Amino acid sequence: MKNLLLPPLFLLAIFLLSGCDASSHKTILKGQKALEEGNYQAAVTAFEKAAQRVTLDPVLYYNLATAYYSLGEPALAMNAATNGLAIDPGNERLLKLKAAIAYLKHDWPAAFESLREAAGDNAPGSYILNALATVERANKNYDQARILLLSAMRKDRTYPATYYNLASLYQDHYNLYYPEASDLFETYGLLPGIPERQKNDAAARLTKITKLFAPLPQNNTTARATQLMTEAARYAAARNWTFAERAYVEAKNDPSRSLDAHLALAAFYESRGETAKAYRAYVDASKLPSASSDTLYKAVTLALAQKHFDVADELCSKGMARAPNNLMFYYQMAVIRSEQRRLKDARAYAEYYVRLAPPGTFTSAVDAWAKKLVQ
Repeated sequence: MKNLLLPPLFLLAIFLLSGCDASSHKTILKGQKALEEGNYQAAVTAFEKAAQRVTLDPVLYYNLATAYYSLGEPALAMNAATNGLAIDPGNERLLKLKAAIAYLKHDWPAAFESLREAAGDNAPGSYILNALATVERANKNYDQARILLLSAMRKDRTYPATYYNLASLYQDHYNLYYPEASDLFETYGLLPGIPERQKNDAAARLTKITKLFAPLPQNNTTARATQLMTEAARYAAARNWTFAERAYVEAKNDPSRSLDAHLALAAFYESRGETAKAYRAYVDASKLPSASSDTLYKAVTLALAQKHFDVADELCSKGMARAPNNLMFYYQMAVIRSEQRRLKDARAYAEYYVRLAPPGTFTSAVDAWAKKLVQ
């Protein structure tokens, strides 16, 4: 995940207060120039000298903290940021920088608190949501990070970092590659204003995923697979179960008809009351790149009914990635996490479902259940 907590590598212009003498003015300008050029030690020297006389400008402390941060001096950076916030407690830039410093120190609670303060009474914007997700991921709270990134995507589908961060979270933690992560990396690379280095990184990840996980091209077995599907349906109608099953199973080997054959086989098993085989066929179908959200939802539902929570976890995660507007996946994941005794994550998914779902009896029931889960 991109470290969105890094402060921007540009300085903030300092509007000099009345009473600032010419010497301090010159020193500040020298510090600004050094910071702009990446000469952070010279910037620190200049800003420290200026701070001895110009004590009431929070931007001076922002630039001083940025210079210390860039030098890898988190304690001194935090001291400078704290001095700036003493002057202007609600300064959003200083609060974001304080979060970045806390992140550098692996102080996750402090980073989280500073970002929440930076948001103030407003709903967090895309930057804050991505930064909060970065902190949660660093603290190994992957589900919390995922919900924050999904919230950021809903808030603004044009914010580039959300695509990269969600794609890398899917690839690195949830083992979702094609098309879940690859589609996001591809979209990220097409958005305007992406720095060349980040664009190249996303392109490299996309190329690797596509080479390893993209489906094989169609081949000349398609006609045969179509014939097998027709034969299987005819055998099933004639109650020739063995031949019908055999034809469906063979048809699954063709990439272009594989999903159809899996689903037809699952329906065949369901019609015969072979629940365990139907469940397995739906699970196999759900693992195909072309599987629809309906197929995934059906497979998760059957996995939950049979208490195969690890399988349900994997497929529900994939369902959320492919169909983030299908709210039932969030409820299903809340149930899965509850069964896994991961109650904090269960509550987060349940609350996310309630936040998005239309009012109604079921939504109210989920809300009441969520409130009973341990924080």
